[in-house]
Amino acid sequence: MASSPELQTYTHVSSEKGLSSVTTLIVGQKAAVVIDPPFLIPDARDVVSMIKDKTSNPVVAVFVTHHHPDHYFSANPILEAFPEAKFYAHPYVRDGIDREYDEKVVYWPKVFGEENVPTNPRKPDVYNYSFFILPGDEASPVALLGPVQGDSIDHTLFWLPRERVVVTGDAVYARSTHAWVEEIETADILHAWNLTLLLIESLNPAKIIAGHIEQGWEFDAKKDMEHMHKYLDLFEQKITNARKKPTVEELFETFKTAFPECVKNLDFFLGHLSNNFGEGGKVWEENRHHNVAGRKRDTLEGFLLGMGASK
Repeated sequence: MASSPELQTYTHVSSEKGLSSVTTLIVGQKAAVVIDPPFLIPDARDVVSMIKDKTSNPVVAVFVTHHHPDHYFSANPILEAFPEAKFYAHPYVRDGIDREYDEKVVYWPKVFGEENVPTNPRKPDVYNYSFFILPGDEASPVALLGPVQGDSIDHTLFWLPRERVVVTGDAVYARSTHAWVEEIETADILHAWNLTLLLIESLNPAKIIAGHIEQGWEFDAKKDMEHMHKYLDLFEQKITNARKKPTVEELFETFKTAFPECVKNLDFFLGHLSNNFGEGGKVWEENRHHNVAGRKRDTLEGFLLGMGASK
């Protein structure tokens, strides 16, 4: 019996205004799935066009990797274009969305305008399974791995073992883009994120689809992972283990100089980073919703059976 074709993956990179977030389309023989809708409505409309260009198969589900608004807020146009599609996230992702939803739906339309950000973003329903299979593609299951740490707590990785593709959400940022590190409040959080990177590498993926990449760049598994290791190592050196708290200006320039290819959205990524961790800066208050500082390795790394949270 001839083997069935492999699943195909396609990506859409949002606008710079939409923080260059990545939406992934997985296409099987008879159906398709979307992972991580964009932040802004115009980008979501472009995703709909991309889907229709790539496949005539029905979209049966839209998934979310984590609770940040730039990975689900503008699901509405996609769900309206494909009304039969289910909207899903793992329970811990939905919990994170619920904790901050009321504030975010008021804040972001004021920043970008109601023509760009929905005032009533739909919340995903809870998906309780650890994998899914598309019709006709029984040889190509997609595994949902989580919760793991990324740029926020409680990420889900989507692993296509037959195709050796992993969709990481914001556990990985491509080398074109500064990482959102404002939620690394403790050494335990940093350790957990580094562990996620090791998990991704242990899968030996042929393709890593990062959560953010600038338009015009291509994913490169080796170079993008090197970028992430370098970014978190610099964070550990200059912030987590710093003997003296650096100034806002010092942090901004340190990361800007260390990653000269990352030139977009500096005010957002580096402005928040330097203010959150620099002397005299304005602290990012959003983490209070998720008790980030209260997360310890026994829960962040509870999947390490037999090892506990030993240090």
